[in-house]
Parts: sequence; C-alpha cells; structure tokens
Amino acid sequence: MKYIFAILLLGFFLPLDAQTISGYVYDEPENKPLEGASVYLDGTTLSSTTDARGFFRITAPQKYNAALVVSFIGFETLRVEDPFSYCKPFKVLLREESTRLDEVVVTKKKGPFSRRQLLGAFREEFLGRSRAGRSCTIENEDDITLWYDVDDNTLYAVAAKPIRIVNKRLQYKVVFELAGFNVKYRAQSLSEYDVLGNYFAGTTFYTDTAKNKKKAAKVRSEAYLGSPTHLVRTIVAGDWEKQKFRFYTGSFPDNPHDYFGVSDTLDLKKVRLLKMPPEGSKKAGVFAINPKKEEGKFSGVSFNILYDKKQQSAISFKMGTFYVDANGLFFPLNELTFSGHMASLKAGDLLPVDYRHGESP
Repeated sequence: MKYIFAILLLGFFLPLDAQTISGYVYDEPENKPLEGASVYLDGTTLSSTTDARGFFRITAPQKYNAALVVSFIGFETLRVEDPFSYCKPFKVLLREESTRLDEVVVTKKKGPFSRRQLLGAFREEFLGRSRAGRSCTIENEDDITLWYDVDDNTLYAVAAKPIRIVNKRLQYKVVFELAGFNVKYRAQSLSEYDVLGNYFAGTTFYTDTAKNKKKAAKVRSEAYLGSPTHLVRTIVAGDWEKQKFRFYTGSFPDNPHDYFGVSDTLDLKKVRLLKMPPEGSKKAGVFAINPKKEEGKFSGVSFNILYDKKQQSAISFKMGTFYVDANGLFFPLNELTFSGHMASLKAGDLLPVDYRHGESP
C-alpha cells in the first residue's frame, strides 16, 4: 500500500509535554475534519480516535521510536515518522483511495494450489507455528488476496483491509496493516521444509484483552524471553549471564563484551562490532562473506546464540553498526538477520513496543 500524506503545523500553540502527540485529521479534497479516524503509535497499545473537530491526542509514558499511523475508511493510510518531534498540534490531510487492490491482483494467473492451501501456508508463515501463533485466528480472511508465482516459486499476499487478529494465548487483539508479504520456496511447494526465506511487514496496533492478568503476564514473559528484542536489550545492557544468553564464535563459547561496543548518541544506544571472529571459526559455523566495496567489513559475519541452554539462534550483520532505542527497537532493520529459533518467531509471537517484561498487564 502506498502511503501519501501531508502535514501542516497549525498557527497556534497549545502547551504539550514531551510525551504527548496531538493534532487534527482532515480530508484533503474538502478540507473538512474527519470524525472517527483511527490514530495510533505503530506497534503499541497507544491510540486515539478523532472527535467531531477531527482532533486527537495520545499521551505516552515516554517517547517511542515509532511512526504515528492514521487511517480512515475510504482514505489512504498515513504514516508520520518521528511524531514526537512536533512541539505543536499538527494538521493531517488524508487523500482518498484511488486504486482497489482487486484491480491490481486480478491479472495474476491461477497457480497450482487452491485458496485453502494458500491460506494454510499463509497462516503458518505469517502467524507462526509456535503455541502463540497456532492460537491466533484471523477474523477477516476474505480480505486477504493470495497468489503463487510458479516462475519463482513464491507465495504472495495483499490485504484490502487491515488484518484483524485474535491472539488467544498472548491475549491481544491485533490490527495488522499488511505492507508486504512473500514466501520463497526451493521448489513448487508449500511445505515448510522447502522454505528458503520469508518476509512480512506492516503497521500494528494492539488491544489488551487480558482478563486473567497473572496468566497473561506469564505467557507474555515466555514470548519475550529468548526473542530478538530480548537479545538486543541484552547486548545494550551487557548482562548476558543474568539474561541466560550464551555467546559463541562457532561452537566455542566466547566473551560478547570483546565484540560489542555500546555508546550513547542522542536518545539512542549505538552498537558496533569491535572485531572479526577468530581465524578458523568459519568451519565452526561463524562465517564472513567477502564484502562488496560498498558494504562494511562485517558484512555476513554471524555469531551463534544460545538462550537458557536450549533455544539456538544465530545473528548476522550487514555493516556492523546499529542503533537501539529505550524500548529495544533497533534500526536500520536490515542490519540484523536472525536464524534458528529467533527466525521462527512470527506475527503471532510479537509483543507491543510498550510491553515491559516483569510488569503486570
């Protein structure tokens, strides 16, 4: 989906604290307020709905490195990057949708699999095969268009409307606006054993549905522990042993503090690789691809990670430097690639950005 938007700072001032975002949502053609527009911080449980004036306000406990998403039926979804940088209420102009998804996809030829088969593969690769992933149901599967390209053995999906997910295990309702999805197979297949790689992206909003707070805290903790977010926070904090992570160069345990340098930069932590793995580690499973000139010397370097003596993963790098915010979100997103257990975690395993491990819902 293409995001088109305009933002106008209003000519008056309202005192706002550093954790408040406010503004007005208008339709671009008529320049009239839109009542009932949905406004939320991507990946969080923080949201608002516009009133008769088109006004919204979101108060967050802290700043988040997350986009503000604005949507309204019949209009193109809008993303406002770094919304906390606006010190005044701002005006958002939404543009009417001009292209229907079904008009885009009808040209795709019929593939070798039925819709039922494609939908089953989509559920597994999008929601995941974990207990949380299997507990999820999609309320509006009819809004999802799927096709299989026999030329490159790839499953694709687009959605006419945001996907509504009920995550029974983690006790969230999730609105997922799908921006991209594909799964590439080594042969003409939908088997998980033939998957070469998959990709999905989009914006998310979470509604907490927990009735049993204690049970919800337990299962959410299980989803968090050993996840990429948990690992990234551990790299920044440096408390590997406390967090039950073990770091390996190949099959040999090593000291992660010798490899990661962490420094402050603005409101972020900058993490950079300090050195290459030792010679001979390629045979043990840590490798370094000969980088292209435009890439860093750490391109392709990876390390093995073991969580709690049982969950095996690996992490590899593109340039050797990334940034982490206070919530454990890292960027650029393509800097880190995960494999093993961490790569198996899908949309059904994701927690909101504002989730705090150890705190009750």
